[in-house]
Amino acid sequence: MKKISLYIFCAFSILIIFFSVFGSMIRQSLYIPVTTAKVDMYMLEKANGIFRVVPNEAVRIDIDGRTYIWVLTEADDIGEKYFYAEQTFIEILAQDDRYTGIRGVMDGTTVIVTSASELGHGTRVKISGEYEK
Repeated sequence: MKKISLYIFCAFSILIIFFSVFGSMIRQSLYIPVTTAKVDMYMLEKANGIFRVVPNEAVRIDIDGRTYIWVLTEADDIGEKYFYAEQTFIEILAQDDRYTGIRGVMDGTTVIVTSASELGHGTRVKISGEYEK
């Protein structure tokens, strides 16, 4: 009986060591890669005005016809920082061939332009690149 307890203790110790060494890498590999851009003020010539804009690819439409974007939000999990996607509904004010003028988010907000797979509210993501302006 003591031998079994010792084996269980050793196996548990090995698991703790394994996850303390490789846990962060395993968690990071589960995050969805995304490309991001910052919300910025920009002049849309077709609309004759300056708007807060995001790349057209960032704008989505849900099944009810409402427009939204995925905002990159930072969080902390026991000292480890990570990012997740947060669905944010917006109003479209203007659009040209590259950018969409919006209302609903502040300047400097980081938005997700593209993702490697489907996102959901709260999906953990990792930044794989930035939108080329």
